[in-house]
Amino acid sequence: MSAGSPDRKKKAIATLIPLLLGLAIWLYPVPEGLTPQAWQMFAIFAATIAAILTQPLPSGAVMLVALCVAIFTGTLTEAKALSGFASGTVWLIFCAYILSLGFVTSGLGKRIAYKMLSLFGGSSLGIAYSLGVSDLIMAPAMPSVTARSGGIIFPIVRSINEVLGSAPGKSGKKIGDFLIMVCFQFTPITGAIFLTGMAANPLVGSLAKDSLGVEITWGGWFVAAVVPAMVCFFLMPLLVYKILNPELKKTPEAKDMGRRALNELGAMSGVEKKVALGFILALLGWGTSLLTGLSATTVGLGLAAYLFATHAVSWKDLLKDQAAWDTVIWFSVIISLAGGLSSLGFISWMTTKLETTISGFGAMQTFVILGILYIYVHYLFATASGHVAALYAPFAATAIAAGAPPMMVAICFGIFSNLMWGNTEYGGGPGPIYFAQGYFERPRFYKINFCVVTFNVILIFVVGLAWWKLLGYY
Repeated sequence: MSAGSPDRKKKAIATLIPLLLGLAIWLYPVPEGLTPQAWQMFAIFAATIAAILTQPLPSGAVMLVALCVAIFTGTLTEAKALSGFASGTVWLIFCAYILSLGFVTSGLGKRIAYKMLSLFGGSSLGIAYSLGVSDLIMAPAMPSVTARSGGIIFPIVRSINEVLGSAPGKSGKKIGDFLIMVCFQFTPITGAIFLTGMAANPLVGSLAKDSLGVEITWGGWFVAAVVPAMVCFFLMPLLVYKILNPELKKTPEAKDMGRRALNELGAMSGVEKKVALGFILALLGWGTSLLTGLSATTVGLGLAAYLFATHAVSWKDLLKDQAAWDTVIWFSVIISLAGGLSSLGFISWMTTKLETTISGFGAMQTFVILGILYIYVHYLFATASGHVAALYAPFAATAIAAGAPPMMVAICFGIFSNLMWGNTEYGGGPGPIYFAQGYFERPRFYKINFCVVTFNVILIFVVGLAWWKLLGYY
């Protein structure tokens, strides 16, 4: 047997699973209350989500195949199938990737992290919060949690652990276990605060508008999410500190490391200053959209134009950024497919079925039950975007149909779309990076993650319900 046989077998299985699932649904008798076209759309959508999980092809290629199947089978018209490419949501997230590229290539992201470390890195908790604040500052500009946490925060964490002699194993108890876990869990929280904080958040906004009739602005998301998420931000490290109890309490070496790194970086370069100015202008534009009348996408496009015009970001560098272009493809297609499910009546049919299943509960009880299910079913998903595309609209629509306030439901499920990938090492981009360092065995990793995510979920419900009541959502 050749060395490539196991890989070929694995690829064949990865291809067969979505194909068989799609065919099984397609050939199954159309349920009462649905048109054949709506059922076919669900078959294509389910097969697409399965293919995202099994990865017989890269995500962008999977989406193009799904797009062609929808068109050639007559399930969607060409115009409907391509409508996602005209979505402002797609281009907002693309523009945020351009700003993210500026943070990385200019070195501004590292400068922010080292500055925080030099100021607050004198203790293990101080290091944790300094890196968390760095993540928080970059979050509205870097929707790629993998680039933000895995590309900027993690290398600094690794360097700190090396300086302090805390490697995987017994010495990890000094501080390494704590820093790896707390920085992994910071990013789902910081991503939840901003519409541009995580790649799937704009998809949430698009689905909320198209399927729920709820329009979420950049400022509206921030105002609704900032209070409950920031409570999680401040309390989560204390919980992890209590669970892991790092041996090193005072860490002057880390503070010195931050100062040395800043000295090596020198004064801010002209490019860094341009990126920083663009970031500030974008935040002002997104935060004042209700006053200016400019949409978040318009502000994002203006930001991208500014970064290119001032040479803060190179077009050639953008062409090399595979994640940005891949996002345009799969994001556009998933919006088209999800829009097809909604327009053909599948979402409303699914909502009725879900509502019948959990009938007998009040509006708020239904909302809480569905929220909890939405979080923990993520154990079955390898990407946040696939989970959001498959479950956000039917779960949120069911809660709203039961009588829960629409804006509250839309925002809360958006927050949960971030927190949920902290459950496992495969649920989001940074997970494999942190887990692969070897500080945790999988059972221990899962146990701590479950405690942290559950803690955050409880805080979101308790603090969020009080905050959303104050905002007048119900």
